[in-house]
Amino acid sequence: MKKIRLIAFFILISSIILPSSQSFAFTVPSEIKQKADELELDAEAAILINADTGDILYEKNINQKEYPASITKLMTMLLAFENCDMEETITFSKNAVFSIEPGSSHIGIDQGEELTVDQAMYAIMLQSANEVSNGVAEHIDGSLEAFAQHMTQRAKELGALNTNFVNANGLHDENHYTTAYDMALIAKELLKYPHFKEVLSSTYYEIPPTNIQSETRYLHGQTQLIKEASAFYYEYCEGGKTGFTDQAGNTLVAYAQKDGTEIISVVLKSTGYGEYTDTIKLFDYGFENFKTQNICTAGNFCKNTTAVEEGLLKDETFTVAGNYASDVTVTLPLNYSLNDIKTNISLPETLSVPISKGDVIGSVSYTLNNEEIGKTDIISSQDIGEQAAAVMAKASDKKPISIKLAAAILICLALILLILRFIIIRVQYAHRRKKRRQRLKYYRETNFKDLELSPRSRKYR
Repeated sequence: MKKIRLIAFFILISSIILPSSQSFAFTVPSEIKQKADELELDAEAAILINADTGDILYEKNINQKEYPASITKLMTMLLAFENCDMEETITFSKNAVFSIEPGSSHIGIDQGEELTVDQAMYAIMLQSANEVSNGVAEHIDGSLEAFAQHMTQRAKELGALNTNFVNANGLHDENHYTTAYDMALIAKELLKYPHFKEVLSSTYYEIPPTNIQSETRYLHGQTQLIKEASAFYYEYCEGGKTGFTDQAGNTLVAYAQKDGTEIISVVLKSTGYGEYTDTIKLFDYGFENFKTQNICTAGNFCKNTTAVEEGLLKDETFTVAGNYASDVTVTLPLNYSLNDIKTNISLPETLSVPISKGDVIGSVSYTLNNEEIGKTDIISSQDIGEQAAAVMAKASDKKPISIKLAAAILICLALILLILRFIIIRVQYAHRRKKRRQRLKYYRETNFKDLELSPRSRKYR
């Protein structure tokens, strides 16, 4: 992906998104652009994202390939959370223990020793234990090579397309690389597992004696951002994972949360303590300029509409409650509010039965400055088919009587009409006969004198 200059990024920020995330769809205020321009980071590559929405708040060479060092272990932990129960037992092989570089981070695990997956998570996060990462890899996929392939494949599934892993711990290899953008995707995915937050925020953990080790292991966290005595302590930081090799320099992925807004920073190839100073600059910039705003919540009521069931005598009408299908959460500059967001509901006035609970019946979108910033479906909160069937069944109990009564009335009306018609015809016939008799009598009394009878009249002579 072509590099995008910082100013252009903020002007066109709505077009730069993380996969499967919402993007900025408004013009960032000029004062925020200026603050972004003024950020001077030591790291060669860096990114700051909203952990809830995936929106990119800051970027510097986010697609430039760099060596990750031990922040690689975040992917190892992700696969452990996705594929293991925390109480499963890991038995460490000779290869897992002795294939790491001499002098690299470890906690002294021996061949044949057993730890739970949960204990392994703390050893990886707090002490960056390389042999423990290897043990997790073999436990999940049987070999270090198969696990590395699993890591790379899972990264690509998340949208981390510029990443290639060849080991579970981040020890240097020229073919082991990632980007700031890709690591942000991996870090965001880990937040789906609540226990990760517990491990992330820990500064101390004890592993009791094992089947081989008779002494307790005392683990101390390395991330200075959550140590109150540290010069780099950051009040709102939730924790982070550090990394270092000569080739990678200092790397750091860190999480922070303040006033309902959670952000993730990634810095790659820093020098000295630059990973900490850069991260603090990014956190301050994020919290001072942006906030997370929930617009709607999945399952909450949105709007009513109607459904129609065609009946024999009349149609049945039902009220359908439409609910939001999912949460819609967006990132806003601090000077924006819900009042600045326009809601656009698309929901038919009438629907046809049957309707099942959860069926999509409409949609709702949200715009800011005439640009869409979020959307979700509207779903039925009830099964209208069952409701309609119950009402129609109740009505059908009365229909036989109603139909018979209607038929009887129609038959009676028909008979009455026939009788009336017969009576009318008989009366008309009798009237005509009476008239003829009167005429014949008159003719006879006058002896047909002075009359010129018609041929028909002569037959009465």
